[in-house]
Amino acid sequence: MSTATEAEPAPAARALPPGVLGAAVQPRRGDAPHAVIGAEVWHTRWARPLLERLGLRTVIADERLSCERVLDTLAAQSVAFVCEELPVSGLAAMGWAARRTEALRRDDPLLGVVFMVEDRRALDPRALGPLVRTLSPGDTDLPDFLAEVQRVRHEYHWELRNRRPGRPAGAAQSAPPARWAGAVPNFNVKHPSMLLPYALLSARTGREVYCEISPQEALLFVADSAGRGPAAAVADVFRGLRQDVDRLNTVVGSRLSLHLDHADDYEVIQAACEAGFDSVMVDGSGRTLHQNVLFTNAATELARRYGVLVEGEIGSIDGAGLRKWNKTTTSDFARFVGDTDLDLVGAHVGQFHSFDYGFATTRRSLAEVGLMDARATGDDLHAFAEACARVEKGLTEAGLPGYSAEHRLVAALARRATTEGEGPDARPRLDVVFREARARVPVFQRPLVDLLEQEWLERRLAKTRRKAELWDEVFAVEPAREHRYAAIDHGLVQALTGTLEGTGRALAVHGGSSISRVDLASLAAHGVARVNFGSGVYTDYLEALGAHLPVDLGAEGNAPTGEGTWKHVRRMSYLAEATRDWRSWTHAPPSFVDTFVSRLERRYASPLRDRTSERPWETAHA
Repeated sequence: MSTATEAEPAPAARALPPGVLGAAVQPRRGDAPHAVIGAEVWHTRWARPLLERLGLRTVIADERLSCERVLDTLAAQSVAFVCEELPVSGLAAMGWAARRTEALRRDDPLLGVVFMVEDRRALDPRALGPLVRTLSPGDTDLPDFLAEVQRVRHEYHWELRNRRPGRPAGAAQSAPPARWAGAVPNFNVKHPSMLLPYALLSARTGREVYCEISPQEALLFVADSAGRGPAAAVADVFRGLRQDVDRLNTVVGSRLSLHLDHADDYEVIQAACEAGFDSVMVDGSGRTLHQNVLFTNAATELARRYGVLVEGEIGSIDGAGLRKWNKTTTSDFARFVGDTDLDLVGAHVGQFHSFDYGFATTRRSLAEVGLMDARATGDDLHAFAEACARVEKGLTEAGLPGYSAEHRLVAALARRATTEGEGPDARPRLDVVFREARARVPVFQRPLVDLLEQEWLERRLAKTRRKAELWDEVFAVEPAREHRYAAIDHGLVQALTGTLEGTGRALAVHGGSSISRVDLASLAAHGVARVNFGSGVYTDYLEALGAHLPVDLGAEGNAPTGEGTWKHVRRMSYLAEATRDWRSWTHAPPSFVDTFVSRLERRYASPLRDRTSERPWETAHA
């Protein structure tokens, strides 16, 4: 194995990772990923300059040290792609490329694979799988391929997109954010129309009201499209919500504030801060305490540049109220508070959630869907190549030699499919290929043609089924739990608030919908500063709207998709239709809005006020 050396380029500004906008980071060659290049490719006169322009750390593999052994010596995800020569052409090239790709991706399924061909006709790139391409003389889009590999890995791997943000040169720390007195409700936003009743509640009670949205909710409930990627879609939602909140505060006279909930991506946290959110929750609670502290401190430093309140969490909150042993311990809480610089600290005191905040998992699922979409367009020549390989394997296992009429027929159909059409954007017309074959082959070979078509269609169907499975995972059915309230550990609440006494920090409690009115009032009396309400509020809103515009949103036995997916599609379609003109309701809200506001006041807001100071959530600098 040898490493190609080349002159260091002059220092220049390089693109920074998402979420580290403006950070001063000096370019280092050590930051670049590796490219493992076969010696025969590296010594090809036209290929080497194309590869050198990428600026990667190039490692040359040869007959003494294969590409697989080189990959074994390098760190996971540190290799962007492998480039080898393609030794065969035609149908044999399709099968060889598939087998070689599988072997190279033994440890990294997202490894980019490039096959060098002297003649573009040797292998149709449309027959290759995701993140696989050919390299031929005159190619200019290799940088785009590298960017696509890095983008997909960015979506799959949390660690790659969450390296500690750098600090901009000369950046000054913003003034300490404002503090408060009393307990404030924080209501979940699963549809922008829910902002109006929250604003009306604030205006009618003269109190500050927070409304929250998580990255997962922003993507699945509010985003119009994820075509530019989940992070960009979520950032668009944040900007839209900020505009709506500002308009409502002006028109209604409310004091509505925006909170980002359960965010564990630096780029998402920064997007919320740039959009003007009033507070953010940096959630590292799903990791070890040490990792949580590291992530929380880095994210807090990022948010402080914008003067935003920061909340962290210690202890993983139960999703269904079924576990009894994962409450936050006082020792972990004290260490977390001592090692971080937060304004609010969330903890598990017996409450439970009813929503999955797995934004990282959703990003991986959407990336996988995107990879399948990239090849499953038109007639999906990649699926056809897999079908050809499958039929060829069956013929070989049946004892037919490679020169048999059956093998020659499959090869002829493959050649015909890969040469159909003209130009780089041509699509294979497999319907024409099969129609011509049926008209020309002997009757005794017709079953083979139909078998190939069956294999092709089954592979296309397998991809669509996999995508349906991924969507069902994204829109999974909410965790089942008994219709009961959580058993709040009041002794633990008092111990945690006691730990925070005199520090200028306050306790926040999530899962407020699972807490009874009596316990809510007790939380306020214990000094809890903010209580988040999610699933119960959303259910109440749907019920109030349903009384105004009746509709059956229950899961149907013959749902065309998975239960969770169908339930989500039905609810969001109903909300989009029933509230399409909600921004015009500010001066004359529909009757259901008043009903819902009364419910918010009676069930959620009033208990937080009953046993605390009647002062509104006054701000005072610590």
